[in-house]
Amino acid sequence: MCDASATDSEMRELQSVQVGPETKEYNLLRADEEYRNGNEAHSIYYQVRALFQCADMRLITEAQELENQTPNTMEILNAASAREKGDYKNNTFLCNILKHQKKFEQQRKAKTKEIPIDPLDFLEDCPDPVGGFTRIASVCEQLPPQWCVLQLCKSFNTATTYSTFYDIAVAKGDIYVALLRHCRTPELGPTCLHLDGDALGAIFREYGTLVERFRGVVTVNPLAITQEAKATYWRKLHAFGDDLKKLINELSTVFSPYCCLFLGKRYPSAAVEQQTRLVFRRVDAFCAEHKWSNHQRILLSQAALHANRLPRAEMKQLSSELSTNLNHNHNPNETEASLVYELLKNCANEWQQLELENAMAVKRLPLILVVDERLDHMHWEQLAPMQECTRIKSLHSLWRLYKSHKEQIQHGYYTVNIQRGMSLINPDGDLANSGRRLRGFLEYWLPQWQHMFETLPTEQTMTEQAFKSDCFVYAGHGSTLQYVSSRVIYRNRIRGIVFLFGCDSTRVLSTGLYSALYGAQDYYHGALCPTVVGTLMPALDGNMDNVSANLLSRWLAPSNQQVMPWTQIDRAAWISQGTVKAQKDLKRTEAELQDYQSGSLCSILASIQLGHVEPKIYNCCVYVCRGLPAWNLAVQKLPFPNP
Repeated sequence: MCDASATDSEMRELQSVQVGPETKEYNLLRADEEYRNGNEAHSIYYQVRALFQCADMRLITEAQELENQTPNTMEILNAASAREKGDYKNNTFLCNILKHQKKFEQQRKAKTKEIPIDPLDFLEDCPDPVGGFTRIASVCEQLPPQWCVLQLCKSFNTATTYSTFYDIAVAKGDIYVALLRHCRTPELGPTCLHLDGDALGAIFREYGTLVERFRGVVTVNPLAITQEAKATYWRKLHAFGDDLKKLINELSTVFSPYCCLFLGKRYPSAAVEQQTRLVFRRVDAFCAEHKWSNHQRILLSQAALHANRLPRAEMKQLSSELSTNLNHNHNPNETEASLVYELLKNCANEWQQLELENAMAVKRLPLILVVDERLDHMHWEQLAPMQECTRIKSLHSLWRLYKSHKEQIQHGYYTVNIQRGMSLINPDGDLANSGRRLRGFLEYWLPQWQHMFETLPTEQTMTEQAFKSDCFVYAGHGSTLQYVSSRVIYRNRIRGIVFLFGCDSTRVLSTGLYSALYGAQDYYHGALCPTVVGTLMPALDGNMDNVSANLLSRWLAPSNQQVMPWTQIDRAAWISQGTVKAQKDLKRTEAELQDYQSGSLCSILASIQLGHVEPKIYNCCVYVCRGLPAWNLAVQKLPFPNP
């Protein structure tokens, strides 16, 4: 049997799409081995590699390779025979080909050259975990200092290497939580937690059938609508909502007391920065006195930074766990645990007072969740629903998007100024109620946009209009992949923000016995689209329309500042008829409500996750942001001083 170094040498150049699931599974196996042996840094290296193995780089690089292989006019003529050269001069059809080719070459020369991007695999020349971990730490340090980057990775399970996705999703496994960029970066490097237990296995099994259960509840026979059928429908839907709440609570319990890791840095201000320095000095002094590791110091720093968000029970649990020597599985040091608890209580009181005096201290900067494809169907945002959060498939994908859009990123946000956009609403024409509602909203709020209602788009429409707009909004079945192929998406460069309001629009799916999981967002990110908003699972159309209109009206500037804020329209009339009119006795305009809109897209999504728009859990937890956290300068300036 080959040793580990020999196998590493064979596997490091390959992606899972080339050799099947072995590549990813091998990296997960090595991550497990290294963690058990106490090599936390090496384990992080293999976790990062494992998540990158999901990418099919052939599709991402195909467009550039095809362009490089296209011969120019001179090459075509030089390779032609004498007879062919004569045809190129005299044959009208061939003459037109050459004219078109010359025109294409001129357009390509006139086009602004894109800034070269680093190789997709930044670990390509780092085959060993020592150099690889150093490279990962270096990449994370170069990301915006406002970000926290948290990676979630499911552990190796030999029994499911060649299983279907359903079997992999419901199988037992542990979760690695890697803090790739955290509140103490770059002073302290990445660290990692390992969560296990029987409760995780039960959660995986429940999540494995969640979407099918919801479909079973909401799918009804329109020819058999009776009062009894309606009562049964609502009873089953309420029961599903209760079960989903319970499932999310169980997931939160498994992560307790570490849910604070899902919180990002606080909005900067003089008072916040002063208090943060004070808190970290206390943490450092305590860790130095009690000889705590950097791992413990990072976790304690994160808890102290958000201490007022920790319930007292979690605070005690965290104090006990941190005072345990994690490397040797000793019992908790009761004295240390008591001191940590007092430290966290004091920090909580001070932060609470500061938040009362300074509203900016309550807000958090974006958290980037790097989520393993096998965990992507779970509701991670609900562990800290007030947090601005966005997801990405791998650290490599995040790095590629960041390098491509670096010039437009300010204070941790991808800044845009959306003026023109396009919408594609109910193209199949079979969602009459939804199409009527969204048409009423869009013609009221964004009449200056280009709209397509009940019209099937061509691929040319998608590539030349939708992909070139500042913002593209889709509402209908699925995710647009039925109208434009993944390869066509990859061959374009999409600079606008994309909203996909359809059932399962950004849910990752497999296409065979075993294959890497892909969602629409992966193809859009492959085309360098910075941000995609979509859904994790199906949703009810009336509720989705309400969320869509609320989200878009709060993030996109209306054509006329005298329009009513969307919160003041008569919702019943709009839901039933698509009619936009004011509620009784409410006639305030959008210009009069300065706090109605927000520049931060993730902030609005956080309010949706909290249930402020749709209170039912199955109507609010399905909306996620993927890619870079976006900020629309057309509705709000960044509230930070220039760097």
